[in-house]
Amino acid sequence: MSMTLEKLEQIIYMKSEIAVLGDRLKKASEHEFVSDSVKDYRSGFGIPIVISGYALPNRKKVERLRRKIEERVANLAESILEAEEYIATVVDSKIRTLLTLRFLEGCEWREVAKRTSKRMTADSARMTVTRFFENL
Repeated sequence: MSMTLEKLEQIIYMKSEIAVLGDRLKKASEHEFVSDSVKDYRSGFGIPIVISGYALPNRKKVERLRRKIEERVANLAESILEAEEYIATVVDSKIRTLLTLRFLEGCEWREVAKRTSKRMTADSARMTVTRFFENL
């Protein structure tokens, strides 16, 4: 299985995209509260009345959108799983830890360094990962 640094960097954004798509899916299927004013002529006079309720979304459109979003989420989840599997194959524990913290957990390099070693800096953590991929 091949993985590049660029592909791993995308994992952070893929996780964010999954959350955004989840919000879109939720909003697409919610009912909107609507109201309108009409006149009631039953008495012979136009008496204004307010009618309000929830608009039903266009079911076909919502279903199509839901399928597209779910398909995108599935593709993103598959890419994240591939990254997880790749990281698990890395022999060096230090590199595995750096990759996991940065790309799967989304930590900033400063946090990665702090959680990995008291002597490591953000730059040294970043350069260690960069060199790992350069030497593949």
